[in-house]
Amino acid sequence: MPRRLIGGLVAACALLFAVPAGAQYYAGKTLTMLINYGAGGNTDIEGRVFQRHLSKHIAGNPNIVVLNKPGAGGLVGINYLGSGAVPADGLMFCFCTLNAVAPIINDPALKVKIQDFAFIAGVAQWSVGYIRKDVAPGMNRPADIAKATGVFAAGYNPTTTQDMRIKLTLDMIGAKYKMVTGFRSSNDVNHSILQKETNFSTSSMPSFEGQVMPNMVKQGIVIPVWYYEMSGPNGTFRTSPVLTEQKVPTFADVYKQVYGKYPSGPKWEAFVLINDISSAMLRAAMLPHGSPKAAVDELRKAFAALATDKDFVREYERVIRTKPELVSHNEGEAILSKLNGVDPKAVAVLKEVAGMK
Repeated sequence: MPRRLIGGLVAACALLFAVPAGAQYYAGKTLTMLINYGAGGNTDIEGRVFQRHLSKHIAGNPNIVVLNKPGAGGLVGINYLGSGAVPADGLMFCFCTLNAVAPIINDPALKVKIQDFAFIAGVAQWSVGYIRKDVAPGMNRPADIAKATGVFAAGYNPTTTQDMRIKLTLDMIGAKYKMVTGFRSSNDVNHSILQKETNFSTSSMPSFEGQVMPNMVKQGIVIPVWYYEMSGPNGTFRTSPVLTEQKVPTFADVYKQVYGKYPSGPKWEAFVLINDISSAMLRAAMLPHGSPKAAVDELRKAFAALATDKDFVREYERVIRTKPELVSHNEGEAILSKLNGVDPKAVAVLKEVAGMK
C-alpha cells in the first residue's frame, strides 16, 4: 500500500477516534476542592466523601486535593474563591456550606455575590438541634427546652444560617439563651459542649450521626430536641425518614407540643425563608466567575454521575447515615434565585435578629 495512503488512513482514524479537547481539560492536572469550614467538621466530612469518588467521573482523572479555608462562618472561604486571588482556570472549586442570610441582609463581611459564581451542583441536608440534659431545669424531652434557662448556644458567626436558625427558633420557643459564636467547625462546637463551655447547638447529618449520636446522645449527655423541616408542595413540609425513625421531632411539632398550635408570624416566615434555601442546598459546589466552559461542563457531568455511583452512595450512606440528595445545576440556580427580591419585612426581621441596624 502506498505510504501516502497509509498516512491518510492513520490521519482519518485519528480524527474518527479523537476525544474532544474539552473532555480532556483536566488531564494531567491537580484540582483543588476548597472547603469553607475546618477539618473534621460537617462540611469537611461530607466534602471528603465527594473527593474520594469525583475524579473517576472527570475525563483525565485529575488528582483532587482539599484546602480548608475556615473563618467568619464560612465567608472567608467564599470570599477567597471570588476575590480574584483564585484564577478562573477551573483548577479550584469550592465545596462550601451555603450562607443564605449574608446575601439577603447585605452583610458587609460578604465581599462577593454568590449568584456570580459558576454553579456546579449542590447537596440538600437536614439539620438537628441538641441540648445538654443538665441545662436547668432539666432536659428530659424536647418540649422541656421551652422552659430552659442558662442556654449557651454555639454558632459560627452572627449572620450565618446556623446562628440565625438557632436564634429564631429559640426566640420562638421561649428559651432563655445567649449566643456563643465564632467556632470554626462542628468538631469545635461539639468539643465545647462536651467541655460544658456551651450546651446547645445544631448540626447537619455528618456530624450529628457521626459524632453527636455516638458520643453524646448514646452517652446520655445531650438529647436531640428537633430538626428543621423543609417546605413541600401546597403548604406541606418534608420530613426526614432517618430522623423520624430515630424519634427526633421537627421544630414545628415541638412548638405545637408547647403552645398547642403550629408557629406563625414574622419570625417563622423569616425562618422558613432561610431554612428552605439552606436545607434544600446546604452545600454548594461552585467555580469562580469566568471559569472555562469546559471545566464547568466537566464538573457538572461528574457530580451528576455520582448519583448512580454505587460505591459513592454506599460510602455516603455509611459516613453520613442518610441517602445523598444531590441538587443539579438547574435546580441549584433556581434555589439561588430566591436570594433576589426577598420581602423587605423578612429582611428587616433577619437584620434585627442578626443585630444589624
